[in-house]
Amino acid sequence: MTDLNNPHIRQQMLRERLDSGAPLIAAVLAAELGISIDTVRRDLIALEQQGAVRRVRGGAVPVTSPMPSYFDRASMPDPKIALLAERAAQVIPIGGTVFVDAGTTMNALAACIPLEFQGLIVTPAPSVALAALHRGARVHLIGGALCPEGAMATGGDAEHAVSQFAADLCFLGACGLWPDFGLSAEDVLEAGVKRAMALASAKVVVVAKAEKIQRRGRCKVLELTEIDGIVTNATLADAMTFQNEGIELIHV
Repeated sequence: MTDLNNPHIRQQMLRERLDSGAPLIAAVLAAELGISIDTVRRDLIALEQQGAVRRVRGGAVPVTSPMPSYFDRASMPDPKIALLAERAAQVIPIGGTVFVDAGTTMNALAACIPLEFQGLIVTPAPSVALAALHRGARVHLIGGALCPEGAMATGGDAEHAVSQFAADLCFLGACGLWPDFGLSAEDVLEAGVKRAMALASAKVVVVAKAEKIQRRGRCKVLELTEIDGIVTNATLADAMTFQNEGIELIHV
């Protein structure tokens, strides 16, 4: 019989759950294991001190390895991204002004821009700009220092340039989308430009792969209340969490 009075045994159980990449929710663990929430919190603090988790409101999430560079991610094709991009492209207003974020998912989205598109694509990412240009779109490239992780322009100049537009739609990628934290990024400068694009847009749509759902990055970009729609291939159970918050769900 498992001795749940032994903190080492409890913490080993939690570590085994972490192997699946699942978040640890304090209230759920307390009820399941028949221990107090304070006991769970002490275990999570111990695991955080060991570098195994990052504590968040209500529990903890696995500590992820450092984000691979943009070029590392771009060299690993993912067919799931293509499906997300094709579906997201269907909501592009034919004559609208559209912000498109940086990253491999946004590259794929730009490559799916309808050929009949007659509006303007605004982006801080050179690779996105080239992909959109290849589709025959008019493109405005936001300038600034390029962040190596996302290969996008960042900094005050980039944020100011973004603020000079009034967009109909903004597509944002996701490093993480967590119910109690909202949309997040790993880099604070990237987060600033993403937020500037959202604030300058009438509608914000996040395109997120399943593994980005229920994950929290370092830097907050937007509250859930600031997001209008989500395009995702996450399980319906996970995706419905956001639909229940009033966000339009486009499930792939």
